[in-house]
Amino acid sequence: MTYKVAYTVGLALASVIASAGPLLACDQYNAAVAAVQSDNPAEAAALYETILVSPECDDPLREWVADYLARSSFAYAVEKATTPEDKRDALLRALSYEKHWRSYAELGRIDWAAKNYGPAATNFQLAINELVDGDPGHVAEESEIAEVYQLATAAMALADTPVEMPTTRSGEIGGIFKTKIRGFSVEEVSLPITFKYNSTEFDASGQTYADALAEHLKLLAPASVVLAGHTDPRGGEEYNLDLSEARAVKLSEFLHSHGFNGEIQVKGYGESRLPVAPEGIAPDSEEYFRIARRVTFEAE
Repeated sequence: MTYKVAYTVGLALASVIASAGPLLACDQYNAAVAAVQSDNPAEAAALYETILVSPECDDPLREWVADYLARSSFAYAVEKATTPEDKRDALLRALSYEKHWRSYAELGRIDWAAKNYGPAATNFQLAINELVDGDPGHVAEESEIAEVYQLATAAMALADTPVEMPTTRSGEIGGIFKTKIRGFSVEEVSLPITFKYNSTEFDASGQTYADALAEHLKLLAPASVVLAGHTDPRGGEEYNLDLSEARAVKLSEFLHSHGFNGEIQVKGYGESRLPVAPEGIAPDSEEYFRIARRVTFEAE
């Protein structure tokens, strides 16, 4: 597991620091190194509280101890925690020491399993943000990134109320609007832009996401955009095809009227391109149908 590899490197670093001798005037230095080398997170955490505010201790020592505590808390969460509450507490503790995409993703999984889709969507998107502009040393396989992204979009579709896309550290709209995530590229973004029953009028949630897309495209300013409407498999095939295209047209008109000046190509796929059911979602369930009803966009 990637986490264990990184933890081993952290222990090796402890030996290097220890051999360098204590920092002048940092009284907690030797004790902190000893706590980490003996794998004693309780002792390291107690020392960290003093190291954090002591002007005699430098930032590299603070960061090194915090890194160890974050990894120790994460290991406890995934290997030893026996309840969701215990696991959540350990992950939040890990994040208090170091921001890591895996900690956010695990929090998202806790919420996903409990069907708390709003918080799940937020945490999965925070994981995406960390993958985009967090520590590049926090490695991730392409398959892991793809899974986090899929769960983020699915959770947004299943949330009872609209979920805000969290901003990145640079202040840009992040989350599922980030389509270049390390070596992983998102071909098209799936948004739960939903409509009133048998209508091309946005419902309250659909309006919120349409507004977010309009704002994103104004900032991104692509030359052209492809919009595609999709329905769930219920209803007649021809009817679904017409409705999906009409809804995509409605969205294109909305975007043009809200400041997007690029070219928009509209497509309607009806039920012909159903999404893969995410973990825990039955393909004949109402939850799956909600995920299937979507509008996708691709900026060119």
